[in-house]
Amino acid sequence: MDQLRFSVAEILSLIGLAQCLYVLVYMAFRSGDLKRALLPFCYFSVLGAAFFFDFSQRFLADMSVYYEIIQWFLWFMGPPLSVLLVIQIACIHKTPNFSDYGVLFVVPLAYVGAVFMALQDRSCLFPINCTVLHEWLVITGLIAGAISMAAIWGHKNMLTTLYQDKAGKDRYWLILTLVFINLLFLAVMLVSLTPVLSHEDALLIRTLLGTGVVYLAGTSLFRIYPQSLILVNRGKKEDMSAEELALAQRIEQLLDREKIYHEPSYGRAELARELEVSETIISKVINLHFGKSFPQLLNERRVEDAKTLIRDTNVPIKIIAQEAGFNSAASFNRVFRDITGQSPSDYRTSK
Repeated sequence: MDQLRFSVAEILSLIGLAQCLYVLVYMAFRSGDLKRALLPFCYFSVLGAAFFFDFSQRFLADMSVYYEIIQWFLWFMGPPLSVLLVIQIACIHKTPNFSDYGVLFVVPLAYVGAVFMALQDRSCLFPINCTVLHEWLVITGLIAGAISMAAIWGHKNMLTTLYQDKAGKDRYWLILTLVFINLLFLAVMLVSLTPVLSHEDALLIRTLLGTGVVYLAGTSLFRIYPQSLILVNRGKKEDMSAEELALAQRIEQLLDREKIYHEPSYGRAELARELEVSETIISKVINLHFGKSFPQLLNERRVEDAKTLIRDTNVPIKIIAQEAGFNSAASFNRVFRDITGQSPSDYRTSK
C-alpha cells in the first residue's frame, strides 16, 4: 500500500504528463500543417517523457543503470528545443533554418564531456557506481543550456522586429516567458550544486517549472501559435457550406477591391466586425478557402503590391513599406525576405 502513496513531486509529474498528453492529442487531431507542428510536437513529447521518467522513478529506476542519465538528457534537452520553438514562434510562417538545429547537439556533447571528466576520478566505475558523474552532468548540462540560450542572441533583430510589430506583441511576450522559464531552470540546477538547495528541492522546482511551460501551452500557445500555423481544422475547401463560401467571396472582395491589407493595424478582429461574424468563423473560412492564416494572407498581398512598386518605381523602400501596409521598415524587410527569399533592395537590383 505504501507504493500507492505518492509524493508531491510524483503528483506534479503525473499532472505534467497528463497535460503533455493533452497537448499532443490536441495537436495530433487539429494540425493542418504537420511540418510546422512537428517542432512543438517534439518539444512536448520530450517534456512528457521527462515527466514520465520522474513519476516512475520509484518503480522503474532499478531496471536500468542509465535511468538517471535518461532523466538528465530529457530535462536538459528542454533549453535547445525551446530555442528552436522560440525561433519558429518569432518567424511564424516558416520553420527554423537548418543551421539552427545545430543547437540540438550541445546536450549529447555535454554528456560526452561529463563522462570524460567523471572517468578522471579513479573511484568512478561507470556506469554502475560513479557518484561524481551526477555533478559533472549538471555542470556540463548547464554549459549546454547556456550555449543554447545564447543562440537566441543571434536572432535578437528578429525579436526586436517582433516587438515593434503590433500584431506580434503577444508572440513577443510568449517568447520572453519561455526564455525566462528556461533561465530559471538553469539557475535552479546551478544552485542545486551548492548547500543552499537540496537535490530533492531542486527536482521539485524543476517539475513545477515544467508544468508551468505546459500550462503556458494550454493558454497562450494555443491562442497565439496554432492559429498562426493553421492548426485549426483538417477540412477541405469542398467541405465549406454555402454560407461559408459566400463569406469567402466577401473576404476576397475586401482584399481585391478595398485592399484592406494596406491598413497596418487591420486584423482578424476588424474583419470579423466588418463582416458581422465571429473570429472563429473567420479563421475557419480563411484556412479552408485560402489555405493559410489571416496574417499570412495579408502579408502575401502586401508583398505582392510592394514588389510592383519596387519594380516599376523609384520610390524609397521605406515609403513602399508604408504604402503596402507594414507598420515598420524592419517588419517589411523581414516578411519580404521570408516570402521572396530576397531583401527589398536586392529585389530592386535584380529587376
